[in-house]
Amino acid sequence: MSIEEIHRSGGLVLSTDTNDDDPKEIFMVECRECSAMSNVVDDTRLPVEEWTLKHTEQNPGHDRYRLTTDSFWSVKRGSGRPRVRRDRSPELPR
Repeated sequence: MSIEEIHRSGGLVLSTDTNDDDPKEIFMVECRECSAMSNVVDDTRLPVEEWTLKHTEQNPGHDRYRLTTDSFWSVKRGSGRPRVRRDRSPELPR
């Protein structure tokens, strides 16, 4: 997966997480009329889109849904920004 930079501030860079073992995104849809839920799927919305249409077809009047999308981020530190420990004192370079 390629790295997609999202935001940069004060020597920190927020990017999409590029761990190849993990999905880039996870999708799930819930019917707002009856709370039925689609399966959770990785990296493609097509299965939840198809579930939504089929659910409406089988349940007239069920036409409002909530799409939940999880995406994964990571933060990289620049060489000039020390990691801060829990006690808030900076970690010394090794």
